[in-house]
Amino acid sequence: MSLNHQLSAAFWMSGSPEVAAAIGRVPFFSSLNDKQRKTMASVGTVRSYAAGAKIVEEGTTGVGFYLVLGGKAEVRKGSKVLATLSKLEFFGEMALIDREPRSADVVAAEPTTCFVLSVLQFNNLVRDDPKIIMSMLVEVVKRLRAAQSTTVS
Repeated sequence: MSLNHQLSAAFWMSGSPEVAAAIGRVPFFSSLNDKQRKTMASVGTVRSYAAGAKIVEEGTTGVGFYLVLGGKAEVRKGSKVLATLSKLEFFGEMALIDREPRSADVVAAEPTTCFVLSVLQFNNLVRDDPKIIMSMLVEVVKRLRAAQSTTVS
């Protein structure tokens, strides 16, 4: 791991104001208040992955939500790169709800740091503060309406 990556990873600590602010940039969580974002940041974990490390594997049950805090990750189907994710981009948000198998691999394209919120951690947050789920539902409805208007056009 390079010194730059070590310094970057050290900057992102679970529960830090920086992680809470990053969570606020995710559409599903953007309407959460500061207290809710800070609570979420303190419950999740920050993980670092070496270049080439598989972050999630296609076909495995989705175990949570990942927010890229630094580095880059590639979404791959076999050898084909479907997307490249960089800082403040995310994946696995639907796993918080449906726990369906992952539809692709996600691999660190370079040393990468992610905030990770497991399904269990998310369920505990929602049990303690049900308003969190409303934030997600508003975003899901927006996405469904956008998808519907695209298919109608």
